[in-house]
Amino acid sequence: MNFQDAEKTYRNLKEQYAAGKLTDEELEAQVAELSHQDAQGHWWQLGVESGEWYMHDGQKWNKATPPTAPVAPAAPPPAPVVPATPPPAPVALAGRGNGKGLSAPILIGIIALVAVVAILFVVGGYFVISGVLGGSATTTPTPLLALLPSPVIPTITLEVPTDTPLPPPTIEVTATPAPAKPTAAKKPASPTPAGPTATKTPNVPPGVYVTNIETIPVQANIGDTIGFKVSFLNTTGSIQTYNWYVKWYQCPEQCQDFKHSQGETLLMNSNLATGTSALSTSENINLRAGIRCGLIAVATYIDPVNQLPTPFQATKNDGHFPFTPCH
Repeated sequence: MNFQDAEKTYRNLKEQYAAGKLTDEELEAQVAELSHQDAQGHWWQLGVESGEWYMHDGQKWNKATPPTAPVAPAAPPPAPVVPATPPPAPVALAGRGNGKGLSAPILIGIIALVAVVAILFVVGGYFVISGVLGGSATTTPTPLLALLPSPVIPTITLEVPTDTPLPPPTIEVTATPAPAKPTAAKKPASPTPAGPTATKTPNVPPGVYVTNIETIPVQANIGDTIGFKVSFLNTTGSIQTYNWYVKWYQCPEQCQDFKHSQGETLLMNSNLATGTSALSTSENINLRAGIRCGLIAVATYIDPVNQLPTPFQATKNDGHFPFTPCH
């Protein structure tokens, strides 16, 4: 379960609780089941009333903001395979350094030398024959260059060997091992209480209600002069103004029809804010000797239409809040 699932389940539980389908104890127990552990080993718990997150730091629970869901990193692109560039093919001269016969330059030199010797031999023989046979006869000598034969230039053949290109190198990719998964830590005990304590808000129609009445001082005794502290709930959505006071009755005589009270506080004029508020009356009630211990307090206002005393609506006890000065 992640944080979003836990919050969705929590909202469903609160709706069931507001509809009266869950008690306070059932709500706290089911919200406690929504605790879970994050990737760093920290435990998280939702507050029952507020719905806020609390993180356990190993010693205590602290209010904290849950981490966002991690985004998986994109896989790296595959490494490009670069083919090896084969080396340029070498150019070799045919017959050079092959170990068979004489090299081409030596052969050319020998041929040229033989040709010169042959030319000299022919020219020398010509002059000898001319001197013997012709005597003093005048002859026009033929230029030497004209008698020389045209040299034969050997043809050099270049042999380009066919080289076999080397195969491209194989690129070896070493996989990086995934990091080890952290070991889950032991779940700490749920906080006591699990977040803020749930307080059930009455599901009532719009209006002004009394939720509680207690004496001032709280521990009242026979012979004390007391007042009352009244807790109000304003669900109208706006400020309401009342002239009000508290009546008190002695039971069982006056608690049959609540028509005749034992006494009442001074009249108060108050503005009741929206939501909950607490107001105190004057302290003018004297608990004289002889009063029985079973007493009832009722908050009452003056109806602006008929100017009659009217009990406030209440969320419990029909607006009758008992108090006991005998201990």
